[in-house]
Amino acid sequence: MLKDPNRFKKASIYFMIVLIPSLFINTFIYYYQKDKIMDSHRSEAAFMINVHKNQIDSLIQDTKARLESMALVLEEETDMDKIQRVLTQAHDQEPRFSGLYFAHENGDISAGSSQLRKTVNLKHRAFFKSALATKQSTVSDAYFGNITGDYIVSICTPILDENGEVANLLVAALKVDYLQNIINVISPRLNIKVVDDSNQVLFATSNENEASKIEPVRVYLDQISWRLEGTPDSEMSRDHVKDIMIYMLITFGILNIIFILIQNFLLKRKAQIEQSQMDAQKVELVGMLAASTAHEIRNPLTGVKGFIQLLQEKYQDSEDQFYFSVIDKEIQRINEIVSEFLVLGKPTAHHHADHDLNAIVLELSPLLGSEANLYNAEMDIRLYKEPLFINCTKDHIKQVLLNLAKNSLEAIEKNEGKLTIEVQKQGDFAVIKVTDTGKGIPEDVISKIFHPFFTMKDTGTGLGLVVCKRIISMYKGTIAIDSELNKGTEVTITLPLSEKE
Repeated sequence: MLKDPNRFKKASIYFMIVLIPSLFINTFIYYYQKDKIMDSHRSEAAFMINVHKNQIDSLIQDTKARLESMALVLEEETDMDKIQRVLTQAHDQEPRFSGLYFAHENGDISAGSSQLRKTVNLKHRAFFKSALATKQSTVSDAYFGNITGDYIVSICTPILDENGEVANLLVAALKVDYLQNIINVISPRLNIKVVDDSNQVLFATSNENEASKIEPVRVYLDQISWRLEGTPDSEMSRDHVKDIMIYMLITFGILNIIFILIQNFLLKRKAQIEQSQMDAQKVELVGMLAASTAHEIRNPLTGVKGFIQLLQEKYQDSEDQFYFSVIDKEIQRINEIVSEFLVLGKPTAHHHADHDLNAIVLELSPLLGSEANLYNAEMDIRLYKEPLFINCTKDHIKQVLLNLAKNSLEAIEKNEGKLTIEVQKQGDFAVIKVTDTGKGIPEDVISKIFHPFFTMKDTGTGLGLVVCKRIISMYKGTIAIDSELNKGTEVTITLPLSEKE
């Protein structure tokens, strides 16, 4: 079974114009939209990470201020029972505290918000040593508290005596779980890790065990040597997927429209080529007929014309002379048709030479002027300021101009028209414009004007313009017609200038 080549060609065009570009464009759209969505997720993650950073810094700063206020209250207090009540009351009011403790400068804890089962000494803790040395509130790293049994952060604030020396210290234990719960409540979907300065993960808000391939957003806390790492959401929502699908469908639809337009263009082009081939076949057929019959027609026609002339001399009656004149005109008409057939036939040997286009038009001006007078039309000839030489047979150009001028004069209403023949130069080409103010040509007819045997005249052969186009094409030129109904017609002929130009 033979494959249809047109179907295969159509499928190939569809593959090249629609499928392949659609694949590349849609792939680009997908990754572009994905990157855009990821940038949006990253911006959201950065915003939330900064919110949590400010929240934790504010919490620690607020705790420091609270402890410093309590230190001022307890500065001269020596009653341990009262100190115990103050600590217990403060602990009950603040859920952030895992415990509040009162310690001496030697490190022993003497009172706390919860009962101690044994004596606890803090002098080995780095934050305790730093508070003694700097006399400033100090924040510890996260560690496991032996008293609370929780993972905590301790804030140590010194209580100074009247000499400005450290007499006692207040220690507040903040529950790390409390910080984690706050982050989880505010950002339940965001994967956040809290990492200390030794790269140990203190806690994470996500249960994901696999390492993410997405680079996290990092910020560092001001009050403690921690950093927050937030991994942006890598999943696309349904709305995002829907938007991407819409873009892809629009792209696919546009490419299909382009394919349809290209197919339409190719079909029109194919139709034009087929029409040109049909016209060429018609001309070739006429040429074959002309080559085989033109001379055979002219030989007996010459004899007939000679005998008619003899009969004209013999029969001088006015009625006979009228009949002879009719016969003579019809013989001339047959001769004209045969001449046009000969031009359409196979090219014959012509003597081409360089001729000045201005001179050719001037030679025709008397004949054109008499034709214009016959139609009571005004004629205007405009020549170029310099000679324009073209390589041609002079009679061919004359035949084209006479044919076009005759068509223009026939289209002009008597006593109301004007015929203009203008010679111009455009680059390496000579241009002849034949313009009239006649009745014009309908738009649907212009496309058929150069078809063999097509005519709008009652007595026309439909070969005049075909002959003109064949002659101009023989000299590698172009001929174009622009017309508007009831305004006139302009025929533009373009011919290449000879090399010496």
